[in-house]
Parts: sequence; structure tokens; C-alpha cells
Amino acid sequence: MPLARQQALAARALRASANAILQSAARCAWPRRRPIDAKRVCIYRIGNIGDTACAIPAMHAIRRAYPTAHLTVVTSPGKAGSIGARELLEGVSWIDEIVVYHAEDIASARGRLELVRSLRARKFDVWIELPVVAAPLATLFRNLIVARSAGAQWGVGWRYEPRFAAPAQTLFNDFPDEVDRLLEIVRSAGFAGEDTNFPLELTDSNQRAVTDLLDRAGVAASDLMIAFAPGAKLEPNRWPVDRFIEVGNSLAARGYRIVVLGGGSDVPMCERIAKAVGRNAVSLAGKTTVRESCEVLARCAMLVCNDSGVQHLAAAVGTPCVSLFTRREFRGMWWPHGPQHEVLLKDVECHTCFLDACPFDNKCIKAIGVDEVIAAAGRVLARHPDAKPQVA
Repeated sequence: MPLARQQALAARALRASANAILQSAARCAWPRRRPIDAKRVCIYRIGNIGDTACAIPAMHAIRRAYPTAHLTVVTSPGKAGSIGARELLEGVSWIDEIVVYHAEDIASARGRLELVRSLRARKFDVWIELPVVAAPLATLFRNLIVARSAGAQWGVGWRYEPRFAAPAQTLFNDFPDEVDRLLEIVRSAGFAGEDTNFPLELTDSNQRAVTDLLDRAGVAASDLMIAFAPGAKLEPNRWPVDRFIEVGNSLAARGYRIVVLGGGSDVPMCERIAKAVGRNAVSLAGKTTVRESCEVLARCAMLVCNDSGVQHLAAAVGTPCVSLFTRREFRGMWWPHGPQHEVLLKDVECHTCFLDACPFDNKCIKAIGVDEVIAAAGRVLARHPDAKPQVA
């Protein structure tokens, strides 16, 4: 048997063994079955915008199981100033409370104790963790202990996904996308999860704000918009800006209106793209809230983007993506959810490296050509019922 296949099988065995131990620990902590009725429910899910968006169907499955409970989402986007669940979910009617903490808040033993005391005061009947995919085994055990220490009467959800022999895993193991992975966790706990439920409940206020913003930018209601999101948290995930400009010029020449989205740090890059594309492009970078960005995306025929949180917002509001991926992660794990998307990536010999900085000049993302992206955009637009004019 080839060594890579042996390594992939070993990784599967490690995953199964570690998760059996986690499940046994949870059963020891909470020997009774999942309560059918609960007054206070906690969902623990940390991460940024993309992490939160991918968790919405699993969260909503939990809400449907406990329709009258007080539902609290406990979350952290990382360091203070980072954007996460509060910016995406605040005001959503089926979530009663969002508790946010930051890395600085739990940097000391006193801070960690204060957080546990605050959670304990809420007297949760049920605690469901929706773990981040790269959580170390020690962190998962720590989180289980925190849930028990916080007084939760029942808990579930801790799941380990090893990165042992990652290149071999990529070759021989299949990976669900993050939405499906989290849904499988809640289904295994007895919740009826559906992959079509992304109830973000965008409001009239969100709609009015976006309409006013587009009016001021000179975008007519009749314009067929295509969104671009050229930003990404990690440098290896960023397709060259000049190539976004080439794609934008191609689509704008066919009559589409390019709307460039991004956060505050993306403003210079987004404005550069819009300026280079010309009168058929506008940058909204730094001008929209997270929920307003969702409303913009909902009005677009398509999103062209890097591997970033924006693609998951687009998937949540039903907008198809052309997503450009590196090979630094497990194949498929962070793809936008649903069959309507086009994902472009290139195999390289150094795949599944997990590096935050590429020593080879970001060669896997740069291997994606402009013509390939234009062709993928054409396939998406050809499936859009109102996508006229069509891309050749």
C-alpha cells in the first residue's frame, strides 16, 4: 500500500479515536439524554464573518428544536476590533442574545474566570459547541470543561479534525464544506438540520441604506450588478489586483455594472479596481455594514472573489460565486455552500501546506488565469434567469 494512503488511513483512525474519547468525556459529564425541553440554550461558535455565516443552518436547526427557549450565541472574533457574529446576526429575531468576548478578555486567569462566572449566571440547560475546523484536541477538551464548569445541564458538539499527514489526507480523504460539517454535528446530536436555511432576516433599514448608497454611486435599479471582493485575510489567498481589473473590464464591456466590496483596509485596492474599470464600476469598500453588504450581494447576479468570508455571505443570500482558491487548505473544506458556485483552483506539488505566507510567490493562486475566470463567470451568468447581456 502506498505510503500516502497509509497516512490517510492513519489520519482517519486518529480522528475516529479522538472523537470517541471526546464523546465518552461528554457522556461522563452529562450522562442523561438530550433534553426535549429547555429554557436556556447556548450555542458556542467562535470566528469571523465566514465562520459565522457557515454556522447559520446549524444554529437555526437548534432554534427549531427549542422554539421557546432563550437562545444565546457565545462567540469571539479574536482580537478586539475584529468583526464577527455580532455584526452579522445582531437583530435577527430567532437569536435572543449574543455574548461576545475577545482574546484580550481571557488573556489572564482572572479574565477567564470572569467569563465562566458570567456564563454560569445564565444557567444554561443545553450547551452546543459548533467547533472551528482547526481546533486542537487540547482546546476541545478545555472547551468541554468550560461548558461543564459554566453549569450547563447537557452538552454536545466537540469534534476533532486532525491535520496529521495533511497532503495525504487531501489525496485520499473527502472533506465536506463547513456548512455540511456543522450540520452533521447537530444532526448526530438529534437535531433536524437543513442546508437551505440561512435566515439572516435583512431588514427594511438594510434595504433602504443600500438603495440610498447605490443611488449616490450612480447605480440604477435596472443595472445588472456583479460584485467583486478582491480582499482576503491571508496574502496567499489574494489573486492579483491587475487580474481582477482585467476581468472587470471584460464584464463591464458587456454591459454589467461592477460593484467592488471590501472592508476599511481594502479601500485603496477596491478603489483602484473601480477606477481602472471605469464608469461601469463603483467601489463600496468601507461604506457598508456587514448586513448591508449582504443586501448588496443579494441584488447581484454573481460574486467574483477570493477565498474569504464574503463568499459565504453571498452563498447565504443565494448569490452564486466564482471563487478563486489556493491549495493551502483541504480541498472543499471552505468552498461556498451549494451547487450553484464555480470554484477555481490549481494543483501544485506543495499543496495543503497551511502556510500563512507562501515561500513560492503565491504560485497556486497566480496559476489561475484571467480567461479561466471570465469563462467561469460566463457559466454562472448563463444559468442566471435575468443575466442579460450574456457573457460570450
